[in-house]
Amino acid sequence: MRSLRFLALPALALLVGLSFPTSAAKASVLALPHGAQPVNVNVGFNTQMPLPDLSQQTLADAQKAGREYLYRLGSEECALLIATIAKTCRLTNLNINTQIQQHNPGQPLLYINGNATFTISLKDDAAGGD
Repeated sequence: MRSLRFLALPALALLVGLSFPTSAAKASVLALPHGAQPVNVNVGFNTQMPLPDLSQQTLADAQKAGREYLYRLGSEECALLIATIAKTCRLTNLNINTQIQQHNPGQPLLYINGNATFTISLKDDAAGGD
């Protein structure tokens, strides 16, 4: 009987800059081979943006840009997983939240956090065997 050792991945926290890249990756559709066990991978994304002011338009624009950026990161993660440990990958959950904080007067920050869950099948060499 073959036993599988599952690769445990810690949550990956990415602290990104203020620019929002425009590239996007395509994720492959999950199709598990007969007998393969799926593995869930959770990834955390965090970023912050300084805000010039707290006007409604500034807040709306910054939150939209931040969400778009984290959506893009989530969509590109399958490509990274496939390049490293996954044979197949599917995004199964994505949560994003924003929070405005103003620690110093006149210097508001928008914090944007996300958590994505992916279901993958491991590459044969990543699953190991006995």
